[in-house]
Amino acid sequence: MGDGVTPQEAAAVLKKVLDDRTDLDRDEYGDNKRLLFALQLHQGIDDIHAVAVDSLTDGGQDHGCDLVYIDPDSEKLIIAQGFESPKSSLAEPKVWKATALNESVAWLLSGKPEDLPARLKPAGEAVRQALQDGRIKEAQFWFVHNQLETANARAELDATVRMATRVLQQAYPDSAPERVIGLEVGVPTLYRWYKGSRSPILVTDEITLTVDDCFELSSGKWSAVCTAVDTAWLQNLYWEHNGTEENRLFSANVRGFVGVKGKKGAINSAIRKTVQEQPANLFVLNNGVTALTQGVEVGEPGPDGRRVITLQGLSIVNGAQTTGAVSDETLRRQTEAGQLLIRFVVCDDPSLVSEVIRTTNRQLATLPADFRSNDRTQLRLIKEFQQLGDIAYDGGRRTDPSDIAVAPPANRVVATTAAKALAAFHGDPYIAYNEPGRIWSDDGLYASLFGDHTTARHVLFCYGLHRAVEQAKTEYAVRCRNDPDLKGNPRKVHDFLQRRGAVPVVVDAVAACMDTLLGRGTRDPFTLGFSRQPTLPKVIKHWHQALKPIVPFLPHLAPALQRGGSKGAGEHDRAKAVEDARTNFAGVVESLSDQEHTMTVFDVFRQNLGERAD
Repeated sequence: MGDGVTPQEAAAVLKKVLDDRTDLDRDEYGDNKRLLFALQLHQGIDDIHAVAVDSLTDGGQDHGCDLVYIDPDSEKLIIAQGFESPKSSLAEPKVWKATALNESVAWLLSGKPEDLPARLKPAGEAVRQALQDGRIKEAQFWFVHNQLETANARAELDATVRMATRVLQQAYPDSAPERVIGLEVGVPTLYRWYKGSRSPILVTDEITLTVDDCFELSSGKWSAVCTAVDTAWLQNLYWEHNGTEENRLFSANVRGFVGVKGKKGAINSAIRKTVQEQPANLFVLNNGVTALTQGVEVGEPGPDGRRVITLQGLSIVNGAQTTGAVSDETLRRQTEAGQLLIRFVVCDDPSLVSEVIRTTNRQLATLPADFRSNDRTQLRLIKEFQQLGDIAYDGGRRTDPSDIAVAPPANRVVATTAAKALAAFHGDPYIAYNEPGRIWSDDGLYASLFGDHTTARHVLFCYGLHRAVEQAKTEYAVRCRNDPDLKGNPRKVHDFLQRRGAVPVVVDAVAACMDTLLGRGTRDPFTLGFSRQPTLPKVIKHWHQALKPIVPFLPHLAPALQRGGSKGAGEHDRAKAVEDARTNFAGVVESLSDQEHTMTVFDVFRQNLGERAD
C-alpha cells in the first residue's frame, strides 16, 4: 500500500468509513455506495445526493454502466462500473465486470441513440451533446470494486481507453476530449484517495534541491522557506510524480493541470511560450508556485555559497498550471532554463491548510463558489439560516476534504445546489444545469440571485422545491425498476424525469405556476417563503404534496429539453423552447386548479406560505 498498511488493513479502514456513511444507504442507490463515495472523494463533491439523482444508471438493461457523471465546470466525463463482492476476504475482482464497462462505453459513445436501452438513453443523449458542444476535455472510465487490483482488470481498462479514444476521434474530430484514461479503483486506490482526503500531501518522498539562496519566515501555526528554482527541477518533479492519472504532485490543489489546449489552456500555452522564447524573464512574468510540505530543512552555505534544502514530501497548492506548462513534452530538450519563485509552507493546522488552499487559488474558476464564501450576502445568509433554527447553510464554503468520510447532517443546505435552484426558479434552467459555475463567477448573474433582496427563507423555498423534484424523480425510477413493464402516462413521466436537465426545467415551470398555486399574483417572487419555523424536511414535504397533482403533466415540458437544453441550440432558440413549454405547462396547471382535489392541495400549500412585506 506504500505506507506499511496491508490490503487487509486498508479494506478494514474503508469498511469502517463506509459503514459510517449511513446517508448513502438508500434503496435507490442499490450496491453503489462505494462507487458514490469514490466519486465524492475524487471530485471533491459537496452534494453527492444531488449528483446521484442525475448520474446513477444502475438497474435493468444498464449494459454494465452504473454511473455517468458530467461535470460542466471541470469539463470532465466519468463513466463507471461498480462491483461489491459479498466475500470478506480479498481476491481478484470479476474481470467480466471490467469487460462489461468496455461494452457500455462503446454503447454510449458509438451506439445509435434510438438503440440505447431506456435506462441509458438520457445519459447517452447528454454525453453526445456535451461531446458535440466541446464541453468534455477529459473522459475517464472507472471500474470500482472492493477487491485487489489486478493486471487483467488493468488490461481491460487499457482496451477500453484505446477503443474510446478511437471512437471519439472519429465521431468528434473537432471536439474530442484531450485526455482519455481508465482507472481501476479497488481497495488500494480508494484507500489512497481516502488517505489523501485526510492529508493533502500524497508525495511523501524526501526531496532535495540546491539553491543560490533563500529566506525563512514563521508564525504561530506555520513556517515557510522562499527561494527561486530552475524550471528543470520542477520538470523532473512533474515527470517523476505526475505521470499517472492521480495527479499526486497536485493533491492539495483545487484542480490539476488542465493542459495547454482549448480556452482553459490559453494561459498555460502562454506560460509555455514564455519558457521557449524568453526563459530569462520567466521569474518576473510568472506569479510562482506555493507548495505544502511536511517538513523543510535549510542547510548551511557550501563552498560555492549555495544551500541545500531538504523537503519531507511535497504538494503544489498553487502553481499547478505553471508546473504543468513548463513541463510540457515540447520543452524536454530546452537547454536554457528559466527560474521561478517558490515558497515551501509547513503547517499542521488542518483549518489553516484549507484556507491556504482556498485563498492561494482565488484566480482559478474551477470552484467559483469558494470565492464568494466571504462576501457579505453569503455571510448574512448563514446568520439568517441560523436564526431560522435547525438548518445548516454552508455559504459556498467547500466541505473540508477530511469531512467527506462523515455523513453530512440531514438539515444541510448546500449553497451550490441552492444556487442552481435559485437560477432555475428565477427563469434560467439552462444556466442551472449546464453552466452552474457562472452563477458564482458572473458578477451580474450572481448579484441578481444573491443580493440584498435574497433571504434565507426564499433560498430554502427554492432549495426545497429542487429537492422535492429530485424526490419525485427517484420515486418514479424506483417504481419503474420494480415494474419494468410500466406503461402509459407513468412511464412518460418517468422517461421525462430521467432526462438530464429535467429537474431545473421542472423548477422553472413550477415557478411560472406560482400565481395559480398562490391563488393571487405576487409582485416580487423573492418574497416567497414558508411561514412559521420551517425545517428542511418540512419544506420538502410541503413541496412534495403540492407537486402531486402536477407531476402527471410533466411530459408537457419535454420540448424544453429537446430544443432548450442544448448548447448547440442558439440562445434565442433555447429561450423560446423553454418559454413555450413553460407557458403551455402553466396553462395546464391553471386548468387543474378548478378540480376539487387540486384545490384542496393548493389550499394547504397556501396556508404554509408567508410573504415578506413589499
